[in-house]
Amino acid sequence: MLERGPLKPDGSERRVLVAGATGYLGKFVALEFKRRGYWVRALTRSARRLEEAGPFTAPGIAAEKIDDVFVGEVTKPETLDDLFDGIDLVFSAVGISRQRDGLSFEQVDYQANRNLLDAAQRAGVQKFVYVSMLGEDQIADLAITKAHEKMVADLQASGLDHAIVRPSGYFSDMGAVLDMAKRGRVLLVGDGENHFNPIFGGDLAEVCVDAAEGDAREVEAGGPDNLTQREVAELAFDVLGKPAKITVIPMWLARGCARFIGLLSTQFGDLAEFIVTAGEVDAVAPARGKTTLRSYFEKLA
Repeated sequence: MLERGPLKPDGSERRVLVAGATGYLGKFVALEFKRRGYWVRALTRSARRLEEAGPFTAPGIAAEKIDDVFVGEVTKPETLDDLFDGIDLVFSAVGISRQRDGLSFEQVDYQANRNLLDAAQRAGVQKFVYVSMLGEDQIADLAITKAHEKMVADLQASGLDHAIVRPSGYFSDMGAVLDMAKRGRVLLVGDGENHFNPIFGGDLAEVCVDAAEGDAREVEAGGPDNLTQREVAELAFDVLGKPAKITVIPMWLARGCARFIGLLSTQFGDLAEFIVTAGEVDAVAPARGKTTLRSYFEKLA
């Protein structure tokens, strides 16, 4: 069991590996661990992308802000030699988001994380924190869910101390809604009446580090605003001072489009299927975040 806090009994800093550090959540998490006094190693495919600010307010991480930058690819274990040297704790938010490399959810969201788990066990790491998804039982048949939950099952069976964080949704995805509103029209899948409470990346990073320091094996986390998809779209237009123009895509048409996309690209077809299915299920988690969606939209606008 990992003892709480950033220091070991001998007074030295606990060493954490942040995998997926180039992504929206990973950037916030690396900085939050560092803010709390941990020694931080960021795993990234590109040091340049790590330093650049990401979309939707994800911060850039200059090399001097953390302790070590390790360039490697989690899908290629041969690039990860010495990655775990001295590491006490692993945090992983590795997963497909906006990559265009043609890899599947099975290859990234599962196998890449499994590569990390195997290496962590060999290195004697004390704890592994993994970010999965909320409401997995409602979308169990999707490729992304199967990949995430396969990793969850492996982690639970590993015997390694661990925590699984399940966010209800990300503000970065809400930023895409604001972008549509800026262009004049927001497209919704289904009737737009399903509820969710997405969470700001900085708030979710605090939840993730709390999970690393706590005893809970699973932590669900959402933001303070429980909204429907339609209300999110209306809020975006209100912040921009524009009349709301919302177009609803019927579920039958959206599913047909997802299947067609799948014929062209398995990766984007699976992602489209996830977006469509998410448009008809609720995903409301305990409100652990404090940042409101309105304040976030105002900052982006």
